[in-house]
Amino acid sequence: MKKMKPILLVAVLIAVTTAFGKIKIACIGDSITFGHGLGNREATSYPAQLQKMLDAKYPGAYEVRNFGNSGRGIYLDSMRGNQKRGFRWMKEHRAAVEWKPDLVICNLGINDNGEYIKEYTGGRKRGQFVEEYLALLGDYKNEAGEAPKFFIWKKLSPLTEGQKFYRSSEPFLMQSDLEEVAKRVGATQIDIAEPLREKMDAIFVRDFIHPNVEGARIIAETTLRYIEAEEAGAKTPTLAPRPELKGRESESWLIAGQSNMQKGWGEFNLSMEEKTRVKNEADRIEKLDIFFWDFNNNSWKKLTKENMLAKSAFGTSFAIRRAEATGKAIYLYYVAAGGAPTEAFLSEAIMCKVDQNGNQVYPVLAKIATNRHRLDMNKDFPCAWVAREYPRRFRNMDEGHWWPVSIMYDNGISLLKEVDFDGILWYQGESNATTCVHPDKPTPRDYQKETLLAIVDELRSGKNTPFIMMGLPIMNRPWEQYREVQKEVCAETGAIYVDTFGAGLGDERDVHPRDKTAFADMAAKAAAQIAR
Repeated sequence: MKKMKPILLVAVLIAVTTAFGKIKIACIGDSITFGHGLGNREATSYPAQLQKMLDAKYPGAYEVRNFGNSGRGIYLDSMRGNQKRGFRWMKEHRAAVEWKPDLVICNLGINDNGEYIKEYTGGRKRGQFVEEYLALLGDYKNEAGEAPKFFIWKKLSPLTEGQKFYRSSEPFLMQSDLEEVAKRVGATQIDIAEPLREKMDAIFVRDFIHPNVEGARIIAETTLRYIEAEEAGAKTPTLAPRPELKGRESESWLIAGQSNMQKGWGEFNLSMEEKTRVKNEADRIEKLDIFFWDFNNNSWKKLTKENMLAKSAFGTSFAIRRAEATGKAIYLYYVAAGGAPTEAFLSEAIMCKVDQNGNQVYPVLAKIATNRHRLDMNKDFPCAWVAREYPRRFRNMDEGHWWPVSIMYDNGISLLKEVDFDGILWYQGESNATTCVHPDKPTPRDYQKETLLAIVDELRSGKNTPFIMMGLPIMNRPWEQYREVQKEVCAETGAIYVDTFGAGLGDERDVHPRDKTAFADMAAKAAAQIAR
Protein backbone atom coordinates (compact mmCIF):
# COMPACT_ATOMS: atom_id res chain seq x y z
CA MET A 1 0.00 0.00 0.00
CA LYS A 2 1.35 3.43 -0.90
CA LYS A 3 2.22 5.76 1.94
CA MET A 4 1.44 9.45 1.96
CA LYS A 5 4.43 11.55 0.95
CA PRO A 6 6.04 13.28 3.96
CA ILE A 7 5.38 16.80 2.61
CA LEU A 8 1.73 15.99 2.03
CA LEU A 9 1.47 14.40 5.46
CA VAL A 10 2.88 17.52 7.12
CA ALA A 11 0.41 19.67 5.19
CA VAL A 12 -2.50 17.54 6.34
CA LEU A 13 -1.32 17.64 9.95
CA ILE A 14 -0.93 21.41 9.89
CA ALA A 15 -4.43 21.75 8.47
CA VAL A 16 -5.84 19.49 11.15
CA THR A 17 -3.94 21.34 13.87
CA THR A 18 -5.21 24.73 12.66
CA ALA A 19 -8.83 23.59 12.46
CA PHE A 20 -9.13 21.36 15.52
CA GLY A 21 -6.07 21.87 17.69
CA LYS A 22 -3.24 19.46 18.29
CA ILE A 23 -3.61 15.72 17.80
CA LYS A 24 -3.63 14.33 21.34
CA ILE A 25 -1.70 11.15 22.16
CA ALA A 26 -2.26 9.47 25.53
CA CYS A 27 0.41 6.97 26.59
CA ILE A 28 -1.17 4.70 29.18
CA GLY A 29 0.65 1.87 30.88
CA ASP A 30 2.93 0.73 33.65
CA SER A 31 6.43 1.63 34.84
CA ILE A 32 7.94 1.39 31.36
CA THR A 33 5.57 4.14 30.19
CA PHE A 34 6.06 6.07 33.44
CA GLY A 35 9.84 5.97 33.01
CA HIS A 36 10.71 4.19 36.24
CA GLY A 37 14.37 4.56 37.18
CA LEU A 38 15.20 7.08 34.47
CA GLY A 39 16.96 10.25 35.50
CA ASN A 40 14.82 13.28 34.61
CA ARG A 41 12.02 11.01 33.36
CA GLU A 42 10.01 14.07 32.23
CA ALA A 43 12.57 14.36 29.44
CA THR A 44 13.79 10.78 29.00
CA SER A 45 10.73 8.50 29.27
CA TYR A 46 9.51 7.11 25.96
CA PRO A 47 6.44 9.45 25.83
CA ALA A 48 8.74 12.44 26.42
CA GLN A 49 11.14 11.34 23.71
CA LEU A 50 8.22 10.64 21.37
CA GLN A 51 7.04 14.23 21.86
CA LYS A 52 10.49 15.55 20.91
CA MET A 53 10.60 13.40 17.79
CA LEU A 54 7.13 14.53 16.70
CA ASP A 55 7.97 18.17 17.35
CA ALA A 56 11.08 17.87 15.22
CA LYS A 57 9.20 16.42 12.25
CA TYR A 58 5.74 17.98 12.63
CA PRO A 59 6.08 21.17 14.74
CA GLY A 60 2.96 21.97 16.73
CA ALA A 61 0.90 19.08 15.35
CA TYR A 62 0.95 16.67 18.31
CA GLU A 63 0.69 16.73 22.09
CA VAL A 64 1.87 13.64 23.96
CA ARG A 65 1.02 13.05 27.62
CA ASN A 66 2.41 10.37 29.94
CA PHE A 67 -0.29 8.58 31.97
CA GLY A 68 1.93 5.74 33.17
CA ASN A 69 1.62 4.30 36.67
CA SER A 70 4.22 1.84 37.90
CA GLY A 71 3.17 -1.70 38.76
CA ARG A 72 -0.26 -1.55 37.08
CA GLY A 73 -1.96 -4.15 34.95
CA ILE A 74 -5.25 -5.31 33.48
CA TYR A 75 -6.94 -7.51 36.10
CA LEU A 76 -9.21 -5.43 38.30
CA ASP A 77 -9.10 -7.92 41.18
CA SER A 78 -5.31 -8.19 41.22
CA MET A 79 -3.53 -6.67 44.21
CA ARG A 80 -0.11 -5.12 44.72
CA GLY A 81 0.36 -5.47 48.45
CA ASN A 82 -2.76 -3.85 49.89
CA GLN A 83 -3.33 -1.75 46.77
CA LYS A 84 -5.43 -2.55 43.76
CA ARG A 85 -3.22 -3.19 40.74
CA GLY A 86 -5.66 -2.65 37.87
CA PHE A 87 -4.88 0.47 35.81
CA ARG A 88 -8.59 1.10 35.42
CA TRP A 89 -8.77 2.01 39.10
CA MET A 90 -6.04 4.65 38.78
CA LYS A 91 -6.34 8.41 38.66
CA GLU A 92 -4.11 8.36 35.56
CA HIS A 93 -6.74 6.33 33.74
CA ARG A 94 -9.48 8.78 34.70
CA ALA A 95 -7.31 11.73 33.67
CA ALA A 96 -6.51 10.15 30.32
CA VAL A 97 -10.19 9.41 29.64
CA GLU A 98 -11.21 12.97 30.54
CA TRP A 99 -8.52 14.38 28.22
CA LYS A 100 -10.30 12.67 25.28
CA PRO A 101 -7.21 11.70 23.28
CA ASP A 102 -7.17 11.07 19.54
CA LEU A 103 -4.63 8.26 19.88
CA VAL A 104 -4.11 5.91 22.83
CA ILE A 105 -0.89 3.89 23.13
CA CYS A 106 -1.06 1.07 25.68
CA ASN A 107 1.61 -1.31 26.97
CA LEU A 108 -0.24 -2.97 29.88
CA GLY A 109 0.10 -6.67 30.62
CA ILE A 110 3.56 -7.34 31.98
CA ASN A 111 2.42 -6.87 35.59
CA ASP A 112 -0.31 -9.46 35.06
CA ASN A 113 2.33 -12.19 34.93
CA GLY A 114 1.74 -14.44 37.90
CA GLU A 115 -2.03 -14.10 37.54
CA TYR A 116 -2.52 -14.77 33.86
CA ILE A 117 -1.53 -18.44 34.08
CA LYS A 118 -4.66 -19.03 36.17
CA GLU A 119 -6.74 -18.64 33.01
CA TYR A 120 -5.18 -21.89 31.83
CA THR A 121 -5.26 -23.76 35.15
CA GLY A 122 -8.84 -22.96 36.24
CA GLY A 123 -8.07 -20.22 38.76
CA ARG A 124 -9.62 -17.63 36.44
CA LYS A 125 -12.21 -17.72 33.72
CA ARG A 126 -10.52 -18.14 30.35
CA GLY A 127 -10.95 -14.85 28.53
CA GLN A 128 -10.96 -12.62 31.61
CA PHE A 129 -7.81 -10.79 30.49
CA VAL A 130 -9.38 -9.99 27.13
CA GLU A 131 -12.69 -8.90 28.66
CA GLU A 132 -11.10 -6.55 31.19
CA TYR A 133 -8.70 -5.13 28.62
CA LEU A 134 -11.65 -4.39 26.30
CA ALA A 135 -13.56 -2.79 29.18
CA LEU A 136 -10.60 -0.51 29.92
CA LEU A 137 -10.32 0.61 26.31
CA GLY A 138 -14.08 1.04 26.14
CA ASP A 139 -13.82 3.95 28.56
CA TYR A 140 -11.98 6.00 25.94
CA LYS A 141 -14.87 7.42 23.98
CA ASN A 142 -15.89 10.97 23.24
CA GLU A 143 -19.34 12.49 23.67
CA ALA A 144 -20.44 11.03 20.35
CA GLY A 145 -19.45 7.55 21.48
CA GLU A 146 -16.49 7.42 19.09
CA ALA A 147 -13.35 5.63 20.18
CA PRO A 148 -9.84 6.99 19.57
CA LYS A 149 -7.30 5.09 17.50
CA PHE A 150 -5.62 2.47 19.69
CA PHE A 151 -2.04 1.23 19.51
CA ILE A 152 -1.33 -1.88 21.60
CA TRP A 153 2.02 -3.51 22.17
CA LYS A 154 2.05 -6.74 20.17
CA LYS A 155 4.64 -8.39 22.40
CA LEU A 156 5.53 -7.43 25.93
CA SER A 157 8.93 -5.95 26.68
CA PRO A 158 11.64 -8.64 26.59
CA LEU A 159 12.46 -10.20 29.95
CA THR A 160 16.17 -10.74 30.46
CA GLU A 161 18.07 -13.24 32.54
CA GLY A 162 17.80 -12.30 36.22
CA GLN A 163 14.20 -11.08 35.96
CA LYS A 164 11.54 -12.99 37.93
CA PHE A 165 9.48 -14.04 34.92
CA TYR A 166 12.43 -14.79 32.63
CA ARG A 167 11.74 -18.23 31.06
CA SER A 168 8.06 -18.00 32.06
CA SER A 169 5.40 -19.03 29.53
CA GLU A 170 2.97 -16.29 30.53
CA PRO A 171 4.27 -13.32 28.49
CA PHE A 172 4.23 -15.48 25.36
CA LEU A 173 0.83 -17.05 26.00
CA MET A 174 -0.52 -13.55 26.52
CA GLN A 175 0.44 -12.54 22.96
CA SER A 176 -2.54 -14.36 21.44
CA ASP A 177 -4.88 -12.47 23.77
CA LEU A 178 -3.23 -9.14 22.95
CA GLU A 179 -3.82 -9.99 19.30
CA GLU A 180 -7.48 -10.72 20.05
CA VAL A 181 -7.93 -7.40 21.88
CA ALA A 182 -6.34 -5.52 18.97
CA LYS A 183 -8.59 -7.30 16.51
CA ARG A 184 -11.73 -6.52 18.50
CA VAL A 185 -11.05 -2.77 18.73
CA GLY A 186 -9.30 -2.31 15.38
CA ALA A 187 -6.03 -1.42 17.09
CA THR A 188 -2.62 -1.29 15.47
CA GLN A 189 -0.17 -3.62 17.19
CA ILE A 190 3.30 -2.24 17.84
CA ASP A 191 6.19 -4.68 17.96
CA ILE A 192 8.75 -3.11 20.26
CA ALA A 193 10.17 -6.45 21.40
CA GLU A 194 12.28 -7.13 18.31
CA PRO A 195 13.81 -3.62 18.09
CA LEU A 196 14.72 -3.86 21.79
CA ARG A 197 16.03 -7.41 21.40
CA GLU A 198 18.76 -6.23 19.04
CA LYS A 199 20.50 -4.32 21.87
CA MET A 200 18.87 -5.81 24.93
CA ASP A 201 22.05 -6.81 26.75
CA ALA A 202 22.93 -3.12 27.00
CA ILE A 203 19.39 -1.79 27.46
CA PHE A 204 18.19 -3.82 30.47
CA VAL A 205 21.35 -3.81 32.57
CA ARG A 206 19.80 -1.97 35.53
CA ASP A 207 17.11 -4.36 36.78
CA PHE A 208 16.49 -6.77 33.86
CA ILE A 209 13.05 -5.33 33.00
CA HIS A 210 13.09 -1.53 32.78
CA PRO A 211 14.81 -0.07 29.70
CA ASN A 212 17.40 2.65 30.10
CA VAL A 213 17.27 5.97 28.23
CA GLU A 214 18.49 4.32 25.02
CA GLY A 215 15.76 1.68 25.36
CA ALA A 216 13.15 4.40 25.84
CA ARG A 217 14.47 6.08 22.70
CA ILE A 218 14.05 2.86 20.71
CA ILE A 219 10.47 2.50 21.99
CA ALA A 220 9.69 6.10 21.04
CA GLU A 221 11.31 5.75 17.62
CA THR A 222 9.43 2.51 16.91
CA THR A 223 6.15 4.04 18.06
CA LEU A 224 6.70 7.03 15.78
CA ARG A 225 7.06 4.74 12.76
CA TYR A 226 3.73 3.10 13.51
CA ILE A 227 1.99 6.44 14.04
CA GLU A 228 3.33 7.76 10.74
CA ALA A 229 2.23 4.60 8.95
CA GLU A 230 -1.25 4.95 10.43
CA GLU A 231 -1.48 8.62 9.45
CA ALA A 232 -0.35 7.69 5.93
CA GLY A 233 -3.15 5.17 5.62
CA ALA A 234 -1.11 1.99 6.05
CA LYS A 235 -3.14 -0.82 7.56
CA THR A 236 -2.30 -3.93 9.52
CA PRO A 237 -1.67 -6.64 6.92
CA THR A 238 -4.64 -8.86 6.17
CA LEU A 239 -4.83 -11.79 3.80
CA ALA A 240 -5.30 -10.70 0.20
CA PRO A 241 -8.68 -11.95 -1.10
CA ARG A 242 -8.28 -14.87 -3.42
CA PRO A 243 -9.51 -14.68 -7.04
CA GLU A 244 -12.77 -16.58 -7.39
CA LEU A 245 -14.07 -18.64 -10.29
CA LYS A 246 -17.85 -18.57 -10.47
CA GLY A 247 -19.49 -21.95 -10.65
CA ARG A 248 -16.25 -23.85 -9.99
CA GLU A 249 -15.63 -26.14 -7.07
CA SER A 250 -12.26 -25.67 -5.44
CA GLU A 251 -9.82 -26.92 -2.84
CA SER A 252 -7.50 -24.91 -0.63
CA TRP A 253 -4.13 -26.25 0.49
CA LEU A 254 -1.52 -24.82 2.81
CA ILE A 255 1.93 -25.79 1.49
CA ALA A 256 4.75 -25.03 3.89
CA GLY A 257 8.31 -26.02 4.66
CA GLN A 258 11.91 -25.28 3.79
CA SER A 259 13.98 -25.52 0.60
CA ASN A 260 12.50 -28.73 -0.80
CA MET A 261 9.13 -26.98 -0.69
CA GLN A 262 10.54 -23.59 -1.71
CA LYS A 263 12.66 -24.31 -4.79
CA GLY A 264 10.99 -23.59 -8.14
CA TRP A 265 11.05 -25.62 -11.33
CA GLY A 266 13.45 -23.09 -12.82
CA GLU A 267 16.16 -24.52 -10.54
CA PHE A 268 15.60 -28.06 -11.86
CA ASN A 269 15.67 -27.17 -15.56
CA LEU A 270 19.24 -27.88 -16.68
CA SER A 271 19.70 -31.27 -18.32
CA MET A 272 17.67 -32.43 -21.32
CA GLU A 273 15.81 -34.88 -19.09
CA GLU A 274 14.94 -32.07 -16.69
CA LYS A 275 13.88 -29.72 -19.47
CA THR A 276 11.51 -32.37 -20.81
CA ARG A 277 10.08 -32.94 -17.33
CA VAL A 278 9.51 -29.22 -16.75
CA LYS A 279 7.90 -28.80 -20.18
CA ASN A 280 5.48 -31.64 -19.40
CA GLU A 281 4.50 -29.99 -16.12
CA ALA A 282 4.11 -26.60 -17.85
CA ASP A 283 1.89 -28.07 -20.57
CA ARG A 284 -0.34 -29.67 -17.94
CA ILE A 285 -0.68 -26.52 -15.83
CA GLU A 286 -1.88 -24.47 -18.81
CA LYS A 287 -5.10 -26.53 -18.88
CA LEU A 288 -5.86 -26.11 -15.18
CA ASP A 289 -6.98 -23.43 -12.74
CA ILE A 290 -4.28 -23.28 -10.08
CA PHE A 291 -3.82 -20.14 -8.00
CA PHE A 292 -0.76 -19.42 -5.86
CA TRP A 293 -0.65 -17.15 -2.79
CA ASP A 294 2.88 -16.12 -1.79
CA PHE A 295 3.56 -15.00 1.78
CA ASN A 296 6.53 -12.94 0.57
CA ASN A 297 4.25 -10.34 -1.02
CA ASN A 298 0.74 -11.36 0.10
CA SER A 299 -0.40 -11.68 -3.51
CA TRP A 300 -2.20 -14.16 -5.76
CA LYS A 301 -1.20 -15.39 -9.21
CA LYS A 302 -2.86 -17.83 -11.56
CA LEU A 303 -0.10 -20.25 -12.48
CA THR A 304 0.94 -20.38 -16.11
CA LYS A 305 3.75 -22.11 -17.94
CA GLU A 306 5.73 -18.86 -17.73
CA ASN A 307 5.40 -17.96 -14.05
CA MET A 308 5.36 -21.50 -12.60
CA LEU A 309 9.16 -21.76 -12.99
CA ALA A 310 9.67 -19.39 -10.06
CA LYS A 311 7.13 -21.12 -7.82
CA SER A 312 7.40 -24.19 -5.61
CA ALA A 313 8.17 -27.12 -7.93
CA PHE A 314 6.88 -29.70 -5.47
CA GLY A 315 3.80 -27.64 -4.55
CA THR A 316 2.77 -26.81 -8.10
CA SER A 317 3.24 -30.40 -9.29
CA PHE A 318 1.13 -31.61 -6.38
CA ALA A 319 -1.57 -29.08 -7.36
CA ILE A 320 -1.47 -30.25 -11.00
CA ARG A 321 -2.16 -33.82 -9.93
CA ARG A 322 -4.84 -32.77 -7.48
CA ALA A 323 -6.61 -30.58 -10.06
CA GLU A 324 -6.54 -33.35 -12.66
CA ALA A 325 -7.88 -35.93 -10.18
CA THR A 326 -10.73 -33.78 -8.89
CA GLY A 327 -11.60 -31.43 -11.75
CA LYS A 328 -11.49 -28.59 -9.20
CA ALA A 329 -9.66 -25.29 -9.05
CA ILE A 330 -6.77 -25.50 -6.60
CA TYR A 331 -5.71 -22.65 -4.31
CA LEU A 332 -2.21 -22.98 -2.87
CA TYR A 333 -1.23 -20.92 0.18
CA TYR A 334 2.56 -20.95 0.23
CA VAL A 335 4.78 -20.28 3.28
CA ALA A 336 8.27 -21.67 2.75
CA ALA A 337 11.94 -20.65 2.84
CA GLY A 338 15.22 -22.47 2.40
CA GLY A 339 16.89 -23.52 5.64
CA ALA A 340 14.05 -22.31 7.86
CA PRO A 341 13.86 -24.38 11.07
CA THR A 342 10.49 -25.47 12.43
CA GLU A 343 10.78 -22.83 15.15
CA ALA A 344 10.44 -20.12 12.51
CA PHE A 345 6.92 -21.40 11.69
CA LEU A 346 5.75 -21.68 15.30
CA SER A 347 4.15 -18.92 17.34
CA GLU A 348 5.75 -18.30 20.70
CA ALA A 349 2.34 -19.07 22.23
CA ILE A 350 2.39 -22.61 20.80
CA MET A 351 5.98 -23.13 21.88
CA CYS A 352 5.02 -22.03 25.40
CA LYS A 353 1.70 -23.91 25.50
CA VAL A 354 0.68 -25.22 28.94
CA ASP A 355 -1.64 -27.97 30.14
CA GLN A 356 -4.43 -27.61 32.73
CA ASN A 357 -1.85 -27.89 35.52
CA GLY A 358 0.26 -25.10 34.11
CA ASN A 359 3.01 -27.44 32.92
CA GLN A 360 4.68 -26.70 29.59
CA VAL A 361 3.48 -29.04 26.86
CA TYR A 362 6.63 -28.49 24.80
CA PRO A 363 9.33 -27.82 27.43
CA VAL A 364 12.28 -27.96 25.02
CA LEU A 365 10.61 -25.49 22.64
CA ALA A 366 9.59 -23.30 25.58
CA LYS A 367 13.26 -22.93 26.51
CA ILE A 368 14.00 -21.71 22.98
CA ALA A 369 11.04 -19.30 22.87
CA THR A 370 11.74 -17.79 26.27
CA ASN A 371 15.45 -17.32 25.64
CA ARG A 372 16.19 -13.62 25.37
CA HIS A 373 18.19 -13.92 22.13
CA ARG A 374 17.44 -14.63 18.49
CA LEU A 375 18.37 -17.99 16.93
CA ASP A 376 21.93 -16.96 16.20
CA MET A 377 22.63 -16.40 19.89
CA ASN A 378 20.19 -18.91 21.36
CA LYS A 379 22.18 -21.59 23.18
CA ASP A 380 19.03 -23.68 23.61
CA PHE A 381 18.69 -24.29 19.86
CA PRO A 382 20.11 -27.77 19.02
CA CYS A 383 21.11 -27.15 15.40
CA ALA A 384 24.56 -25.57 15.42
CA TRP A 385 24.42 -25.14 11.64
CA VAL A 386 21.46 -22.74 11.78
CA ALA A 387 23.06 -20.88 14.68
CA ARG A 388 26.29 -20.54 12.71
CA GLU A 389 24.74 -19.62 9.36
CA TYR A 390 22.15 -17.13 10.56
CA PRO A 391 24.52 -14.20 11.28
CA ARG A 392 26.11 -14.55 7.82
CA ARG A 393 22.73 -14.51 6.10
CA PHE A 394 20.92 -11.98 8.28
CA ARG A 395 20.99 -9.09 5.79
CA ASN A 396 20.51 -11.31 2.72
CA MET A 397 16.74 -11.15 2.18
CA ASP A 398 16.77 -13.82 -0.53
CA GLU A 399 18.87 -16.38 1.24
CA GLY A 400 18.24 -16.36 4.95
CA HIS A 401 15.84 -13.71 6.19
CA TRP A 402 13.23 -16.19 7.43
CA TRP A 403 15.10 -18.00 10.20
CA PRO A 404 14.47 -16.33 13.62
CA VAL A 405 11.95 -17.84 16.01
CA SER A 406 8.33 -17.20 14.89
CA ILE A 407 9.24 -15.02 11.89
CA MET A 408 7.51 -17.28 9.35
CA TYR A 409 4.53 -17.43 11.68
CA ASP A 410 4.35 -13.66 12.09
CA ASN A 411 4.69 -12.93 8.37
CA GLY A 412 2.80 -15.86 6.88
CA ILE A 413 1.05 -18.43 9.04
CA SER A 414 -0.66 -15.83 11.25
CA LEU A 415 -2.49 -14.39 8.22
CA LEU A 416 -4.01 -17.79 7.43
CA LYS A 417 -5.66 -18.65 10.75
CA GLU A 418 -9.18 -18.11 9.42
CA VAL A 419 -8.72 -20.08 6.19
CA ASP A 420 -10.64 -23.35 6.11
CA PHE A 421 -8.06 -25.54 4.41
CA ASP A 422 -8.95 -28.80 2.73
CA GLY A 423 -5.49 -30.03 3.60
CA ILE A 424 -2.00 -29.14 4.79
CA LEU A 425 1.15 -30.29 3.01
CA TRP A 426 4.31 -30.04 5.16
CA TYR A 427 7.79 -30.73 3.75
CA GLN A 428 10.47 -29.72 6.26
CA GLY A 429 12.86 -31.27 8.74
CA GLU A 430 16.36 -31.12 7.33
CA SER A 431 17.25 -28.19 9.62
CA ASN A 432 15.86 -29.94 12.70
CA ALA A 433 17.00 -33.54 12.22
CA THR A 434 20.69 -33.20 13.10
CA THR A 435 22.83 -30.99 15.29
CA CYS A 436 24.91 -29.91 12.30
CA VAL A 437 25.55 -30.85 8.69
CA HIS A 438 26.89 -34.28 7.78
CA PRO A 439 28.78 -35.92 9.35
CA ASP A 440 27.04 -35.32 12.65
CA LYS A 441 24.54 -36.79 15.08
CA PRO A 442 20.74 -36.51 15.36
CA THR A 443 19.20 -33.80 17.49
CA PRO A 444 17.67 -35.09 20.77
CA ARG A 445 14.63 -37.28 20.22
CA ASP A 446 12.39 -35.30 22.59
CA TYR A 447 13.23 -32.12 20.68
CA GLN A 448 12.42 -33.76 17.35
CA LYS A 449 9.08 -34.99 18.63
CA GLU A 450 8.15 -31.63 20.13
CA THR A 451 8.84 -29.75 16.90
CA LEU A 452 6.72 -32.20 14.90
CA LEU A 453 3.82 -32.27 17.35
CA ALA A 454 3.91 -28.48 17.66
CA ILE A 455 3.85 -27.85 13.90
CA VAL A 456 0.81 -30.09 13.45
CA ASP A 457 -0.81 -28.26 16.36
CA GLU A 458 0.07 -24.83 14.94
CA LEU A 459 -0.91 -25.37 11.32
CA ARG A 460 -4.19 -27.08 12.15
CA SER A 461 -5.07 -24.05 14.29
CA GLY A 462 -7.59 -25.90 16.44
CA LYS A 463 -9.24 -27.65 13.50
CA ASN A 464 -8.98 -31.28 12.48
CA THR A 465 -7.57 -30.39 9.07
CA PRO A 466 -6.09 -33.30 7.08
CA PHE A 467 -2.31 -33.13 7.37
CA ILE A 468 0.24 -34.71 5.02
CA MET A 469 3.82 -34.93 6.27
CA MET A 470 6.55 -35.68 3.75
CA GLY A 471 9.14 -37.99 5.27
CA LEU A 472 12.79 -37.18 4.75
CA PRO A 473 14.12 -39.07 1.69
CA ILE A 474 17.35 -40.92 1.01
CA MET A 475 20.43 -38.87 1.92
CA ASN A 476 23.84 -39.62 3.42
CA ARG A 477 22.90 -38.02 6.72
CA PRO A 478 21.79 -39.62 10.00
CA TRP A 479 18.06 -39.03 9.48
CA GLU A 480 16.84 -42.48 10.57
CA GLN A 481 15.67 -41.34 14.00
CA TYR A 482 13.87 -38.30 12.58
CA ARG A 483 11.95 -40.47 10.10
CA GLU A 484 10.88 -42.78 12.93
CA VAL A 485 9.70 -39.81 14.99
CA GLN A 486 7.81 -38.47 11.96
CA LYS A 487 5.95 -41.79 11.70
CA GLU A 488 5.23 -41.79 15.44
CA VAL A 489 3.83 -38.26 15.44
CA CYS A 490 1.66 -38.97 12.40
CA ALA A 491 0.23 -42.04 14.13
CA GLU A 492 -0.56 -39.99 17.25
CA THR A 493 -2.10 -37.02 15.43
CA GLY A 494 -3.87 -38.78 12.57
CA ALA A 495 -1.59 -37.13 10.00
CA ILE A 496 -0.51 -39.08 6.94
CA TYR A 497 3.18 -39.95 6.71
CA VAL A 498 4.56 -40.12 3.17
CA ASP A 499 7.44 -42.61 3.24
CA THR A 500 9.70 -41.22 0.53
CA PHE A 501 12.68 -43.13 1.93
CA GLY A 502 10.83 -46.44 1.73
CA ALA A 503 9.87 -45.62 -1.85
CA GLY A 504 13.54 -45.16 -2.76
CA LEU A 505 13.29 -41.43 -3.43
CA GLY A 506 16.14 -39.05 -2.79
CA ASP A 507 19.78 -38.55 -3.64
CA GLU A 508 22.67 -39.69 -1.43
CA ARG A 509 24.73 -36.65 -2.47
CA ASP A 510 22.12 -33.92 -2.83
CA VAL A 511 19.77 -32.63 -0.13
CA HIS A 512 17.53 -31.33 -2.94
CA PRO A 513 16.33 -34.25 -5.12
CA ARG A 514 15.80 -32.85 -8.60
CA ASP A 515 12.77 -34.87 -9.75
CA LYS A 516 9.94 -33.30 -7.74
CA THR A 517 7.27 -35.10 -9.77
CA ALA A 518 7.99 -38.38 -7.98
CA PHE A 519 7.43 -36.68 -4.62
CA ALA A 520 4.30 -34.93 -5.94
CA ASP A 521 2.91 -38.29 -7.11
CA MET A 522 3.20 -39.68 -3.60
CA ALA A 523 1.68 -36.57 -2.01
CA ALA A 524 -1.24 -36.65 -4.46
CA LYS A 525 -1.93 -40.30 -3.61
CA ALA A 526 -1.97 -39.38 0.07
CA ALA A 527 -4.37 -36.49 -0.65
CA ALA A 528 -6.74 -38.89 -2.38
CA GLN A 529 -7.08 -40.77 0.92
CA ILE A 530 -8.28 -37.71 2.81
CA ALA A 531 -10.53 -36.01 0.25
CA ARG A 532 -13.53 -34.40 1.91
